[in-house]
Amino acid sequence: MPHRVAVLVNENSQNSKKAANVFAAVHGVPNVNIVYLNLPDSIVTGRAECTPEEFMKYIYDPAQKTVEERGLTNQVLAWVYSVDFPIRVVTSPNDRQQMSLMGVTFTRGKVPSPEMIEKGQFLSPLFAGPVKEGGPANPSRSFDILQGGLKEKMPLPSMMLGYTGENGTDMDTVLRCLQNGVLARQAGIGSRILLVKTADEKRSGPREWQYAGVKTEMAARGGSVEIYTNQPPAQNNLLGVLTGAATVNPADFGTFAPGAMAEHLTSWSAEFQKEQTKCIEWLKAGATVTAGMVTEPYNAWVKFPHARFFVHYASGCSAMESFYQSIYSPVQVLLLGDPLSQIAGLPVEIKTVGLSKEITSSLDSAFVAEAKLPMPAQILYSALLDGKQIKEADTISLIELPFKEMGDGWHEVRIIAQAFSPVTPGGFKDFPVIINKKGRSTLITGMADGASHQIAVKVAAGGKETPKEIYLLWNGRALDRKPYVVGAELSFDERLAGEGPQRIQAVSVYPDGMEVRSAPQAFAIAFKPQAE
Repeated sequence: MPHRVAVLVNENSQNSKKAANVFAAVHGVPNVNIVYLNLPDSIVTGRAECTPEEFMKYIYDPAQKTVEERGLTNQVLAWVYSVDFPIRVVTSPNDRQQMSLMGVTFTRGKVPSPEMIEKGQFLSPLFAGPVKEGGPANPSRSFDILQGGLKEKMPLPSMMLGYTGENGTDMDTVLRCLQNGVLARQAGIGSRILLVKTADEKRSGPREWQYAGVKTEMAARGGSVEIYTNQPPAQNNLLGVLTGAATVNPADFGTFAPGAMAEHLTSWSAEFQKEQTKCIEWLKAGATVTAGMVTEPYNAWVKFPHARFFVHYASGCSAMESFYQSIYSPVQVLLLGDPLSQIAGLPVEIKTVGLSKEITSSLDSAFVAEAKLPMPAQILYSALLDGKQIKEADTISLIELPFKEMGDGWHEVRIIAQAFSPVTPGGFKDFPVIINKKGRSTLITGMADGASHQIAVKVAAGGKETPKEIYLLWNGRALDRKPYVVGAELSFDERLAGEGPQRIQAVSVYPDGMEVRSAPQAFAIAFKPQAE
C-alpha cells in the first residue's frame, strides 16, 4: 500500500524531485511520506558510491529522524529512493565484498562480515524459497504480513525509481516506467514470460533448476511461461524475461507489457563503468522493473532474483515485495523501476456510513466504513488522517477520528480495505472532512507566478478571530511562515518543489495553538526551457 513507503528525495537534484513528485502522485503516496535529504554531489556522481559512514550521515539517520518526527515510524515499512542517490556502498576495498544501497538499507546500516557479503551467506528473512528443486517454499505474502511475523526483526526493503547518473538512462525512461507501473494492473498476468537457458553455463546454469517449478506454479495462477533452450523468437507484450548472459540485446526478445520484469544474471550489470550489458537496457527496451549487481557477485544464484519472482507478482504482491521474497541474499543488488507496480489485485468499492462532510462535535466523529470485494473474503479496515495512520488494520469497520486533537479546517481521511489473506490485496479511497469547533477556516484565494521562480499564494482566514501567523504546508514541510494580516500573501520557490504534480495547503495558527488548514490547492510545475 502506498502509505507503507517513505519516498526519499535528493533535494539538490531537480530530476530527483520530479521523479518523486510523479511517483507519489500516480500511486497516492501521502505527501507527509516524502522525505528530503541534503546529499553532497560527491556521493551521487561518477561511480555513485559512498562509505557506510556517509550512508548513515547523509541518508539513514536524517531520513529516520524525519520519519520519527512525523509520527510515521510504525507506518513506513519500506523506502523508495528517487533518482540521484548513491548505488554502491564501499564496505571493503575488495569489490566482491561491497554492498549496494539496497543492501545497506536492508540491514539498516549494519554491515555483515566481508565473507558473508562475498559468498552470499547473509540470508534474508523475507526470502520465500525454495533453495533447491522441489524444496519447501513459503506462500507469497505482503510486507504487512511479513512485518506482523518478524516484528522488530523486520529489515528495511527498498528500491530506486531509476538510475540517471553516469552512463544511466534519461528521465523519459524513468517516467515511462512509472506510467507503466500504474498500467500494470490493466495488463494483468496473462502476458507471456520467457525463461531462457543459454550456452553460457556460468550465468544460465545457476538458475535453470528453478524454471520448471515456476512454470507449474504460474499455470495454476493463469500465467503463461515458456522455457527455451536457445534464443526465442521476438514476441509482443512480454511480462518478463529471465536469462543468463554477459551480453544481451533486450530488443531481440520483443516488446514488453506494462509491469514487465527482465534480468540477465551477470556480474556488474549495475556497475555502469564496466563492459557487461547493463540492467537498465531492459528498462530502455520497455520493461518496468529490473535488477542488477553493483559488484562482482560471482554466479551465486542467491544474490539474483529467483524465477519465483513471477509467482509472487502473479499472486498480487508488488514488484518490491516480489523481489525481496525472491532474493536470498539481497545485499549487492540494485533494484530499479516502479516498486509499487502490480499485475494482480482486487478492485474494491469503499464507502462510509455516518461520516459527515462537516463535523462540529465529538459525537459525530465516529463512522463506519463499508467495502465490497469481487470475492467472498473477510475484510481488514485501516485508516489514515492527513496521511498518518489512526487505525491499524483489523476486521472492525468502526473508525473514530481524534476530534479532540484536530484543528478546524480541512482534513483528509483515507479508508483502506484489504482482503484478509497472505498478500492482503485491496485498495483505498480518500474522503475530505471539515472540522468546525470554533468557526475558523483558511482559504487559498489565488496563486500566481512571481519573479525569480517565485509562486505567490494569496491566503484568507475566515471566522470572527484573527490568527497570529500563517504558513504554507507542502509535503510535510512548513514554508514561508509570516505574521497574519488581511490580504496576506505567501510565496515559495518553484525550484524547491521541483517539476511535476503538487499539492499545497495554507495553515493559520491561532493564539491558542490551533492550526487550521485550507483545502489543498493542486497544480503542476513545468520549468520553462532555458534559452540557448
